[in-house]
This record gives sequence, structure tokens and C-alpha cells, in this order.
Amino acid sequence: HRIFALAFLVLMVVLAGCTTDTAKEKVYDVKGKVVAVDQPNKKVTLDHDEIPGHMKAMTNMPFDVENAKLLEGIKVGDQVHGKLRVKGGTSVFTELMKH
Repeated sequence: HRIFALAFLVLMVVLAGCTTDTAKEKVYDVKGKVVAVDQPNKKVTLDHDEIPGHMKAMTNMPFDVENAKLLEGIKVGDQVHGKLRVKGGTSVFTELMKH
């Protein structure tokens, strides 16, 4: 019985090291209206439409942007669309453009 218990324990340790990455990267299309722009801190706040498969429509939702240059020319009130990369509980806009 000890050999089986030890073999089971070893198997569990090996399988734990072989689990698939649950933090797979996904990219979502996002549309919304700009509520605030914080270019120095690389953030934008949106009232956004539903992001199918990710989250319901929300108001005053802050997002990080990958590069402050994405916010150049974007101002409060603009309608925007972009690509939101989500991985491991963090999200960041990799593209953001005015309609």
C-alpha cells in the first residue's frame, strides 16, 4: 500500500508541474466613449459596450494602455474602438483609435 501511495504522490507532483497555463492570452474588440484620459500614467477611462466573452457593458471603467502614444489625439467624448489584451487577470489596450 505504501508503494501505491508513494507512486500516487509522485504522480500528483508530476502532473501539477504539467498543468496547462490557465492564464492564456486573449484579445477582445472593444468599443466605447472616452470619459477620461491620463496619458502620463497610460490610462483611459471608458463607458464601453459589452465585451462578448469577457465583461458586460460598463461605465467609468479605467483601462491601462500599452503605450502612451495610443492616447495621442484622443479626448473626452470621443467614440473609440480598440484591441484589449487580457492575460492572467490583467488587461491592456494594445490598439486604440477614434471612430
